[in-house]
Amino acid sequence: MSSQRNQGGIVRIKELAMHVKHKVNLLGVVLEFSIPRKSQGTDYVCVLKIVDDSQQSPELLVNIFTSSIDQLPRVLSPRDLILLKNVMIKKHQAELSAVFYKDSSSFALFDGNSGSNLLPYQSSPQRFEITEAEERRINVLRQWCVGFEFSSGSNDYLLSLKDISEHRYFDLVCKVFHVSYDDSKGLWMLFVWDGTDVPPLSIPGKLEDEEHNPLPLHIESSPLDLETLRNFFPVGTVLRVSTDRSYENFGRYFTATGKWVRIRNMSCQVSSGMWHGLLQSSSKIRLFSDNDNVVWDYMRRFRERISGGHGHMPIWTDPSSQFLTEVDWVNVASVTLMKIATQLQGNVRCCCIVRVVSIHPFQAEHYSSPNGSSEYTMKLTLEDPTARIHALLCGKEWVRFQLG
Repeated sequence: MSSQRNQGGIVRIKELAMHVKHKVNLLGVVLEFSIPRKSQGTDYVCVLKIVDDSQQSPELLVNIFTSSIDQLPRVLSPRDLILLKNVMIKKHQAELSAVFYKDSSSFALFDGNSGSNLLPYQSSPQRFEITEAEERRINVLRQWCVGFEFSSGSNDYLLSLKDISEHRYFDLVCKVFHVSYDDSKGLWMLFVWDGTDVPPLSIPGKLEDEEHNPLPLHIESSPLDLETLRNFFPVGTVLRVSTDRSYENFGRYFTATGKWVRIRNMSCQVSSGMWHGLLQSSSKIRLFSDNDNVVWDYMRRFRERISGGHGHMPIWTDPSSQFLTEVDWVNVASVTLMKIATQLQGNVRCCCIVRVVSIHPFQAEHYSSPNGSSEYTMKLTLEDPTARIHALLCGKEWVRFQLG
């Protein structure tokens, strides 16, 4: 076990096969983590995947068990380091893993940036002392991280929002714009974006259902405030992703708001004609920096999309389609419903490609004026990949819509 002595008591990942059923000290770069949650027993658990300069594939799985959720590690940034002491190495079939025991193991998390101080930003409640040899090893691994391009994960299950479907588990690379708690549903919800549009869906029900059972405008129980919505990109779908009930403290321990991530093992379902993402108890998060190649690639494709003449049109729309209703305005800006709802003010004319998903009233003889005048009013529910809103047609606009 000379490698352990040479690294100041730290065993490199590629040498762990010699330490099966033994407890060792490890130092690695955290690439992936699960959100802390209650285990099936009395403990709390999270799962990490780490690498070091000796081995990047396969990534080492680390199962961490503690008696309190606050004692689990909370990784703040991409490429942060974790020092694990007294963890058990196990082997299942051909795969190695490490197990952190609440009564005998300890950890410390460090900023992964080269030149940062050597003070951990989080450590176990147990007394945690770092030796000079461990400090040297931390600096070596930080320096190695500077020029190394880490894997963004396998492409086997990776989808973009434009390719999602129901009842299918997949991975999603996305930016997390916002996280909030839905009091009515008792669930946490993420608002994520990848620059593409979700596929259009068939709307259940009939037109006459709108009066007594109107379509909701959003998945969340209460609409987000305007200030929050203005932080979203106006082009591309912002998918709502709900946690399951095992993540009761999700908001306290999710550290990736405003960052690019890869969500592993999520799914989607359809609710009221809208896509709704779901996190599983087995879902994991992989953090990216804005400089990672995968992020550059996604943003490059988004910039290419919006730089074209049809950048604000839904991806699934053919500009030459005979099924698009034409308007007689020229030189009018093309926008999305999200831009209309969050950024346009006053009497502004614009062009937006939408689907009319409901009409009220649905029969012409029921059109009426809200104030008893001779003007007629009709309420439309409009939808594009970015939002669903209500629009009123009154007076001359109602007549023009009828004649069109």
